[in-house]
Amino acid sequence: MSSSATAVSLDGDRSLPSWFKPTRFLDVEFDADTYVSDLRRFVPLETLSSQLQKYLTVLKGKLVEVINEDYNDFVSLSTKLVNVDGAVTQMQKPLLTLKDKLISAQAAVQSELNALNQGLQRRQQAAKVKALLELMQDTAHVMSKVEKLLAEVDALIAQQGHNNLTRDALDSRTRLYERVASEVSRLKYFLAKGDQLPILQQLQPRADSAVERLSSLLSQALDAALREGHQSAVLHCLQAYTAVGDTHSAEQVVQQALVVPLVESVIAEEQEGRALGAAPASDQLAPVLATMLTRVQEECGQLLQTTMTPQSGLQTFDFLGNSILAAVDHQVASSLPGAFSPGVPTSFISNYRAGMHFLDQLESMCTTKIASQALRDSPAYDSFLRRWKLSVYFSLRFQEIAGPVEASVALPSLTTVAQEQQSSNGLQLQLHPSLSLWHALQRCTADGVYLQPLADKFARLVLQLLARYAFWVAEGIASRSSSGAVTPSQDGLVNPQGDRSWAGRASPEQLALVRADLDSLAVWTEDQYWPEMQQRLSFLPTQVLQSIGSSFQEARKSLTAQAGPVKDAIVSILRDRCLTVLRQLRGITATYRMTARPLPTRPSHYVGGVLQPLRAFLATDAGKRLQPSAQQEVAEGVAATVSQQYASMVSELLDMLQKTEQSLARVRRNKPADSAAAGDGSELSNIQKISLQLFLDVTEFGFQMQKHNVQPSSLTEYQDLWCVVAPEDKPLGEAFHENK
Repeated sequence: MSSSATAVSLDGDRSLPSWFKPTRFLDVEFDADTYVSDLRRFVPLETLSSQLQKYLTVLKGKLVEVINEDYNDFVSLSTKLVNVDGAVTQMQKPLLTLKDKLISAQAAVQSELNALNQGLQRRQQAAKVKALLELMQDTAHVMSKVEKLLAEVDALIAQQGHNNLTRDALDSRTRLYERVASEVSRLKYFLAKGDQLPILQQLQPRADSAVERLSSLLSQALDAALREGHQSAVLHCLQAYTAVGDTHSAEQVVQQALVVPLVESVIAEEQEGRALGAAPASDQLAPVLATMLTRVQEECGQLLQTTMTPQSGLQTFDFLGNSILAAVDHQVASSLPGAFSPGVPTSFISNYRAGMHFLDQLESMCTTKIASQALRDSPAYDSFLRRWKLSVYFSLRFQEIAGPVEASVALPSLTTVAQEQQSSNGLQLQLHPSLSLWHALQRCTADGVYLQPLADKFARLVLQLLARYAFWVAEGIASRSSSGAVTPSQDGLVNPQGDRSWAGRASPEQLALVRADLDSLAVWTEDQYWPEMQQRLSFLPTQVLQSIGSSFQEARKSLTAQAGPVKDAIVSILRDRCLTVLRQLRGITATYRMTARPLPTRPSHYVGGVLQPLRAFLATDAGKRLQPSAQQEVAEGVAATVSQQYASMVSELLDMLQKTEQSLARVRRNKPADSAAAGDGSELSNIQKISLQLFLDVTEFGFQMQKHNVQPSSLTEYQDLWCVVAPEDKPLGEAFHENK
């Protein structure tokens, strides 16, 4: 019976619990731990252990039954195996024979393989020795050939000389030099390949001498070819230099033979013109570099075009950087040292732009990106750029630009712009600090000041100037606000006690000029100045430009944020002036108590003058310079603050009348009835007259506010004032509606 059948029969046993499945033990992926953890959620561990013990007993019984069923087959199994050892011996003999043959064959093959490997090693060693021998022979042969060619050259020079060569002779000689250079190139290759061989090391001094001799001959030939303008000879020399890998020497020869005389002649002509008065007595680079550029294109144009042609094989030369620019940089620095000095910023920026234009024109001569990159990577290019002390230039410009602004805001009082300065005042600014800021901001982006490499510094200076001006306004207003009580002087000005800042000494008209300048600068910086800055900074990455724009908007908001405090300062001064007139309110009580005046029918004479300071302020030139919105803000601010004080004074007056009435009432109770009755009617009449007079005055005050485009019903302070004096049957809106 198979195990599967046994498991099935056990599983079908009805005596087993329903949760116990013996078939799970036959699964290939059966895991005892997993099985126990699954079942312990349904049955206790003791029950599971007991059931497994029972199942083990059943399995043992089944095993005994299976053995008993097939016992006869197990017993007869050994009796059927006859002569097993003989069969094994019979099969072993041919296998051992085959093994011996294979071992013998393996030994023979290994012996042949070893012999072949030894032969290959000997062949490789022989080839290596042969290659070294050939290398030494070739090196000696080339060395001998180079020396023979140099001997021929020396003989030719002894016969013809160095100078006064015909064009054909020069061409023939440079061809010979090119042939020698090709052999020298081979010689240098062989020596580099066998640099570890002693025999080749002994040839190295001879090779160095030959290279040095060839370099001297090439320098002389190239110098002569350049001076004669022999393009074919120049080309042969350059190819010879390329062959030996000595481009630096060729660049030096071109610099000394062609460029240096050219640059010296241009500088000499410029200095001669300056001495004769034909040129300004200053180190101006623009005409010098322009002339040099023209001469370079005339004298070196053909050479540059030839060496930059991709098919020429001469692109390893960098005549623009290592010859032309190097000579210009050195000669200008030695002959015109003041050209690089930032001590005169105006001349410096002109020279700097001329120098950068010169570099751009040189780079425009490059026909390939490789040539352009070689020019930028040359030491002369870096040296020329480092001569311009841009940081020193910016420091000087910083003092020129920021100095006047700082000086103007450091003054203890406000100073207005003189009439003769109005012609250069496009925004019609009225105060020196504002005009200084405007001029400073314009200079930061002016063509005669701004330089693109200093864009970040000038942008930061713009932000600093805006912040300094905003801080100056904020500091003055804050100092005035924190100075304590204010007292009006005899001339009508308000002087905060103990405050010595510009705002403490400022009249409302001067503060109005501050507010007008703030508004003008805020609009100008947003509409005109920022677009100009964006154009200057357009070369920057978008993210950087956005960051600068965000900082600029914050600086501009710092300007607009000071408009409110300046307006509040104006309102504070005008309020105090208005309250000086409003104090006449206290005379109403004496007027009606001392005289038997009838019920009032019109407002008091002083009411029309309560807002007279506001009216006079808005009629001044300073008040008219305020924008309409600012004028409205001032009018509403003065009306609101005066209304608030008006309500407080009326409340105090009515409280005093109420207390007086109560005192008189107590006195009347102690007097005869007739006199008491007469007195009671008189006092009540006076209170009514005063209340009516106050109502008429407040109503007239509202009409005065309307003349300044301030609606009384829109001010909470006036509503509170109205509630103090108006009868219950007189709503605020209807009262002014009826009198429109």
